[in-house]
Amino acid sequence: MASTYEPIASTTLGSDAANVEFSSLASTWTDLIVIAVGQSAGAGTGADNLEIRVGNGTLDTGSNYSRTQLQGDGSSAASSRSSNQTTIRASGFFPRASDSGTNPGIAVAHIMSYSNTNVYKTVLTSAVGTSWVDRRVHLWRSTSAIDIVRVYCTSTNLKAGTVVSLYGIKAA
Repeated sequence: MASTYEPIASTTLGSDAANVEFSSLASTWTDLIVIAVGQSAGAGTGADNLEIRVGNGTLDTGSNYSRTQLQGDGSSAASSRSSNQTTIRASGFFPRASDSGTNPGIAVAHIMSYSNTNVYKTVLTSAVGTSWVDRRVHLWRSTSAIDIVRVYCTSTNLKAGTVVSLYGIKAA
C-alpha cells in the first residue's frame, strides 16, 4: 500500500453478513479508499452488484447519486450513465461464491474530499473479476461531510471470508 495510505479499519467476515459499515469517521484525511475482496452469498452462477452508501450521521438512501460507467470483457465493451440513483455501485459483477470455480472479486472505491463541506463528493470505482473490468465515476450530490460508509450486495449477503478495508489518504 502507498505510504500515504493510513489503515483506518478492516473487517474479515467470519460468516455471511448483510453489510460492512464504518461509522464515526474523523475528518483527519483528505480522501478515503474502500477495498472489498470477496464474493456474494448469492445462489447460482453469475454475480451480484456490490454497492456503497455514504452519509453524515445516517446513510443517504435518497436518489442523490449519479454514475457513468465503462465495462469490458476483452471481446466487448459497454458504457452508460445513470442519474438519480440510490447507491454508489462499486462493482456490477461481484462474483457469487456458489458459482463453482469463481475467484473472489476485487472492488476499490476512492472517495475524494469526503470531509470538504464546500463540494459534492466524487467517487471513482474500479472492479475486476476473472473475465471483465468495470470502471465508474460517481457523484454524491451533497456537501455534507461523510462520516459513515456502508458496503453491501444489492439482493444478497456478503460471503464469509470477504474482506472490506478502509484507508485514509493523508493530506499532502
